[in-house]
Amino acid sequence: MPDATPPDSSSPDLRAAIGHRIRTLRTRRDIPLSALAAATHLGKGTLSELERGQRNPTLDTLFAIATALSVPLSDLLATTPDSGVGARVSAGDGAGVSAGDGARVSAGPTAHGQNVDAELLGRWEDGAEIVETYRMTIGAGRRQSQPHAVGVLESITVISGTVVVGTHATPTQLSNGQSHTFAGDTEHFYEGITARSSTVLVMRYPT
Repeated sequence: MPDATPPDSSSPDLRAAIGHRIRTLRTRRDIPLSALAAATHLGKGTLSELERGQRNPTLDTLFAIATALSVPLSDLLATTPDSGVGARVSAGDGAGVSAGDGARVSAGPTAHGQNVDAELLGRWEDGAEIVETYRMTIGAGRRQSQPHAVGVLESITVISGTVVVGTHATPTQLSNGQSHTFAGDTEHFYEGITARSSTVLVMRYPT
């Protein structure tokens, strides 16, 4: 059962673990820091600080890096060696990312973005797709999201509150118990209408 207070992306241990994950995935793909900076529109100095665990990674920054590296967001949030995604924070090298086909993993860290907080609840790998589930809190205001990898689908269910979500061409307002699925590989947004909305987000990545 998840802890009441999951690890936060602003904690030193989690910053270091995420930084190591970014550096490991980048070097495995033989991507220079300058190329990753150009792809994410982040400065080389910013990325270098992130890789050394010296800067707090925001949700928006992590999404940008994951998209540029062509990996699910949860690959950056893996924090212990060969533990799969969602393991508790550790000073280990964080080398492993896979939970195995059909495996479910426990709740993981929380990342913060512009008026949005997202806690990783679990990740499944099932044949042709990777599925991530997040508990997401949306505050008042709008968060723009850049396109994710090709074929990504997002499904959001509102537990409480009211939000407007989706692509700019097809925005959809949702309240308690309502759900909406939309393409995550185009520009989209999350907008909180009430002061605080509690939601569950499911992201599906084709493999």
